[in-house]
Amino acid sequence: MAKKASKKAPPVPKEQWELPVSIATDGHLVTLKEAVKEKAAALSFGQLSLDQRAELVAKRIESQPEFKVAMVGPGLVDKERAIQEVRSQSSVGRTLIEIEQRMISRMLKRASEGES
Repeated sequence: MAKKASKKAPPVPKEQWELPVSIATDGHLVTLKEAVKEKAAALSFGQLSLDQRAELVAKRIESQPEFKVAMVGPGLVDKERAIQEVRSQSSVGRTLIEIEQRMISRMLKRASEGES
């Protein structure tokens, strides 16, 4: 009987390693690299207040050289608008926070699978 090929998570894109994924207990932002490779103590996304989540996502967006997302209804949301929407926690901002929460979760999983 043939062995089933194990599914390995795709590698983490290089630019993701330097983006923040959480906040440490002392308040500083923790990058993916710090969270996975250096095992930095960080709060889980669920432990963050809505204000902390919004600031984390705003910093992730600010850290990216380019950011654009097309949304049904709001249309094309560029970097500046995304930051404003996230910080004001509007409905568009809350959707962006949810999208980034999923991205963070996916990157943490990929990174930790790659480390083992």
